[in-house]
Amino acid sequence: MAKFDVIELDSNQPFSLDKTLSCGQAPRWFFDNGWWYGIIRESVVKIRQEENELHFTGADAEFIYDYFCLDLNLENVYTRLKGDNYGKEAIEKNYGLRLVNQDAWECLVFQMTVNKIRTKSSSDRITRVSSKLGKEIEFEGKKFFSFPRPQEILEAGLPALKSCNISYFADNILMASRKVVENPLWENEIYSADYEAAVGILTDFKGIKHRVAEWILLFAFKKYEAFPVDAHIRKIFAANYLKNVNLGTPKDDKFDDTIKEVAKRNFGEYRGYALEYIFCSQD
Repeated sequence: MAKFDVIELDSNQPFSLDKTLSCGQAPRWFFDNGWWYGIIRESVVKIRQEENELHFTGADAEFIYDYFCLDLNLENVYTRLKGDNYGKEAIEKNYGLRLVNQDAWECLVFQMTVNKIRTKSSSDRITRVSSKLGKEIEFEGKKFFSFPRPQEILEAGLPALKSCNISYFADNILMASRKVVENPLWENEIYSADYEAAVGILTDFKGIKHRVAEWILLFAFKKYEAFPVDAHIRKIFAANYLKNVNLGTPKDDKFDDTIKEVAKRNFGEYRGYALEYIFCSQD
């Protein structure tokens, strides 16, 4: 029987494991029989929340604390969101949701290959690549697979990637793997860069456009000022914030720029958090 470690949560800091992991922000988490299971790098993490405690195995406490960003003062986020009617409502619906600190490489490839529709398919592209090229991990009598690191992908080669049935994404993933192997400090460069420079580093990867880069900065680099505008966000803002504003067509830059200006004005440095909360509040 697995031994479970325990983290006692700060009672003054909101946290809901269920809200955090059910919103679709991170791939390869699933809920089964009262527990959440996630494959992170080369480990399977099993975790659940019991009131003010996290019970888990598969990782140490420091990793869990960092992954769920338990050091972030979420009340500071809420203070900013509560000044907005929809932000306040979103807090009530998603109380305790935190943005997790995703593995940068896996997040980069996932965002590069996923259609931004928050599907929870067990056969998405990143899962298919993991099943074919990742390392097998046995946990509780079941087989799981890590997502292959860049060097492992280069060693496997393009034919192996194409065998994962991921169409043209195979070429993009291979080029991204080569780029990361050639520059092992790429993550540090993004962390230390200002926002636009960080976007520029990411959009230099083939297959990563500006909006995709913003998702990566939000989910893997804690740049909470990121506010990637997609079809879902356009619809929400057009209906709730900008009813009487001439925005042009949804494909115009003016449309997205106006949305970003409103988000910056209403939510400041936590507008990426606001995006997730508002998105998850839609029925």
